[in-house]
Amino acid sequence: MSIALSLRNLSKTFDGTHFVNQHISFDLHQGEILTLLGASGCGKTTLLRMIAGFETPHSGEIIVAGRTVFDGKTALPARQRKIGYVVQEGILFPHMSVYHNVAYGLGNGKGQLPEEREKIEAMLALTDILPLANAMPHQLSGGQQQRVALARALVVEPELILLDEPFSALDQYLRAKIRADMLAILKKAKTSAIIVTHDCEEALLCSDRIALLENGKLVQLDTPQNLYYHPNSLGIAQFIGDTLLLEGTLKSPTQAVCLCGNLAIYPSSAEIGTQGIVMIRPESITLTPLSQTHHQGVIAKLINQQFQGKQSLVEVEIDGQQIQFQLANRFCLQIGERYLLEVSEPAKFYLE
Repeated sequence: MSIALSLRNLSKTFDGTHFVNQHISFDLHQGEILTLLGASGCGKTTLLRMIAGFETPHSGEIIVAGRTVFDGKTALPARQRKIGYVVQEGILFPHMSVYHNVAYGLGNGKGQLPEEREKIEAMLALTDILPLANAMPHQLSGGQQQRVALARALVVEPELILLDEPFSALDQYLRAKIRADMLAILKKAKTSAIIVTHDCEEALLCSDRIALLENGKLVQLDTPQNLYYHPNSLGIAQFIGDTLLLEGTLKSPTQAVCLCGNLAIYPSSAEIGTQGIVMIRPESITLTPLSQTHHQGVIAKLINQQFQGKQSLVEVEIDGQQIQFQLANRFCLQIGERYLLEVSEPAKFYLE
């Protein structure tokens, strides 16, 4: 598989002492969608802007489709990098029609040559806005404006597309729809893309791989599944999804004992008998009536339940200790009743 982008030890500082990005290295494969994920201020947008050519790195190397665009000797301007860039609001030219906004990506903003018209119309069709070709930006919805911005970026046939929080300005329903549509467009165009977001659910939905940044450093680069089930640290585990954290003891490389019983865990290299933290994903927890047939688990008394639609925040008591976690609403629970608590998926063991 060919490489669309390579970063080698890329670093950035604005004041000479505090590094916004530190020694970032990774490859983006052709056709791959990678998400830069992290809390606000972790360096996601700065990294994206360095790749695009809008910020100058302090050190390191940027290679786009085998061509060095930045190193100690080379610093190509943004317009020569063949990289598309889509920002949060889309930012269209208000005095230009949809057609001419997309045509602007070709350089002269006219789109009058036959080959240019063919390209523009094909891109309008791909992004499902061909009927809006003569519309003005103020006549478009937020989702339609984002489609125009994406079409404008794609029409030049870039080596890759960079999208900076492209869905955050949309309402929840429109955000989900436009996100799905834009991902389908990128996959159909076979365009490599990097998406910036601070939304963990969005990153898990959108990505072939996720690059998680923390304080300017790349702390894990992995598939969504591996990042969720095999986070490198307890901090990453808590950031990427809901957790139930319990003190526990390692009984074997694949088993730990904690308040929720003897649990299967993903293989651990820690010494047997080590004290640590058992991390459980709440969706693997079930509560079933004691009258039903069961295999193993612990007895838990329901203390409280806060209904939240598809799930509830429940509080249970086990051996005199109380814990809280999110639980899918499968049947009606009764406060004060005792249930069998079971964990159906392996947990993760971390040293304290």
